[in-house]
Amino acid sequence: MFGRAIAEFEFSLIAADAPIDRFARGQHAAMSIAEKEGALVFFGKGKCVACHAVAGQSNEMFSDFQMHVIGVPQIAPEFGVGKGNVIFDGLNENEDFGLEQITSDPADRYRFRTSPLRNIALQPAFFHNGAFTRLEDAIQHHLHVFESARNYDPIRAGVAADLTLRLGPIEPVLARLDPLLLDPPSLTPEEFENLVTFVRTGLLDKHAARENLCSLIPDTLPSGMEPLQFEECR
Repeated sequence: MFGRAIAEFEFSLIAADAPIDRFARGQHAAMSIAEKEGALVFFGKGKCVACHAVAGQSNEMFSDFQMHVIGVPQIAPEFGVGKGNVIFDGLNENEDFGLEQITSDPADRYRFRTSPLRNIALQPAFFHNGAFTRLEDAIQHHLHVFESARNYDPIRAGVAADLTLRLGPIEPVLARLDPLLLDPPSLTPEEFENLVTFVRTGLLDKHAARENLCSLIPDTLPSGMEPLQFEECR
């Protein structure tokens, strides 16, 4: 009964009525000009759809659900009281080996799953470790991986101070970079701005916004126990 009840609730958490969905259903005014121009970059010149797929097993989630090395800077706080609560990989315990942790295959080192992009504008941070807190920076990283990774500053990227105590080596990560990122497209400032707009608002279903999800929390429970308090819903 617990399993069926939870599954039924999860089935209801569908937020796939973004402007691009309405546009695909024939509502051509659902997308702004900037969103449409950004979509052309996403599916065309930008080559974003090569990993952020929408066909086949992707099930329109804008992810191929495959593992890639995309040169994300390694944030690895030291382990201990008042520091971090995770012991990282590598000789100096300042690396994240990604998929290798699961497979024990060194060939899988630094590989992480492609993130789905639906409603991604609602995320407080991006990539597996939250290395960037601004969507523009996360997208820019794909277009200039080597420059972005080698000049990365977690403070400038907006990462919380308690996570910026230590960075792991980046050159071993870049040495395994996915070939898809070795020859990135050169976008004009307008193309880049439109691409960001498409990802930020063209893929956003406002039903997934915080205020709508917070409204699902009941005031009381049948058990008489107090409902959990969610930090973002106070």
